[in-house]
Amino acid sequence: MRVSSNQVFDTGTRGVLDGQGGLYKTQNQLSTGRRILSPQDDPVASAQVLLDTQAREVAAQYADNQSNAKAQLGIEEDRLKSIVESVQFIKEQVIAGGNASYSDSQREYIANALKSQFDFLLGVANGIDASGHYLFSGYQGETQPFQLQANGTVNYIGDEGQRLLQVGGSRQIAVSDSGRDVFVNNRTGNGTFATAAIAGNTGTGVVDPGTVVNPLALTGNNYQLQFVAGGNYTVTNTTTATVVGTYPYVSGAAITAVPGTSFSIQGAPAVGDTFTLQPSTNRSVFDAVNDLIGAFRTDISGNPTAAAAVRNTINGGMAGLNQVLETVSRVQASIGSRMHELEALSSISADLDIQYQEKISKLQDLDYAEAISRFMSQQMQLEAAQKSFSQVSGLSLFNYI
Repeated sequence: MRVSSNQVFDTGTRGVLDGQGGLYKTQNQLSTGRRILSPQDDPVASAQVLLDTQAREVAAQYADNQSNAKAQLGIEEDRLKSIVESVQFIKEQVIAGGNASYSDSQREYIANALKSQFDFLLGVANGIDASGHYLFSGYQGETQPFQLQANGTVNYIGDEGQRLLQVGGSRQIAVSDSGRDVFVNNRTGNGTFATAAIAGNTGTGVVDPGTVVNPLALTGNNYQLQFVAGGNYTVTNTTTATVVGTYPYVSGAAITAVPGTSFSIQGAPAVGDTFTLQPSTNRSVFDAVNDLIGAFRTDISGNPTAAAAVRNTINGGMAGLNQVLETVSRVQASIGSRMHELEALSSISADLDIQYQEKISKLQDLDYAEAISRFMSQQMQLEAAQKSFSQVSGLSLFNYI
């Protein structure tokens, strides 16, 4: 068979170029550490690597959201600790101010200290997070949630929403709590019912918050206790307009005429003095502190009736502060539960990322031992092809003429 010079050169050139191409590809694999340099190298594996890479990126975004959620909850947890410390300080000041030897001017100092804490609590309630959003405004992150009114009261203008972050494929977690849940929805009295002395009492009777002795016996109705002649008092169910009965009064003795409850009155109530017992309602921490400030700014020196009225206000305010601590404790427990869940999700995300890395590595990473062996083989083949081409291309009949 005749072999033309063109065939010799074409065949030799293709052999050398193929050898160079294979060697170049292996060299690129060794330099990048990747077996798959383009989809054509392994279409099936390339497609799977793409899917796994996308899934890993989604999981990484969930992991970032988990970190952000923990950071935001950490900020809220820190603010709640500040609330607890402030309320505890207020209680300490109120207890100290209960000293009967304190003058009206000394009690004014207590009132000023309470006003300072009132301002501090308002600042915490209107606090912002690292993104500049109000922590306790619900969904309305751009709206200042608590507005101080001209009369000294505080209005909540946020909503009851909780901002959520997607921390898993099917899991969203709340990273905030509304100001209503933290600062406003605090129960009055002992949390079940609230006792109070009406304005205008002329005696020195002081009522305590009372306790629940039988939850099943509670009626949920409103009651009134009014002192009558003869050292007695009459208990009336004002919801049903029914007189429960008339009983002899003993200062400090337990009053159990209202079903399921027990409370006491100390001092010397005057005839006509009235006390109430009603189911607990919601009341903000700002209202409770404002009442205490007003009580300590009231002059009571030489006025037993005024002193009794102030003591009743203080008892109600202190009971309210106890409920504030209960509310904050409940929110703190909720945050702790969410933080614990995020820790578990973060651990899962870290393990999942390792699994994706290993899976992707198995699909696209290079076996260096095999690649080096192949590189050396290809190098020898290329050198042989180059040498043989050189020798074959040099053969010519003219060399023998």
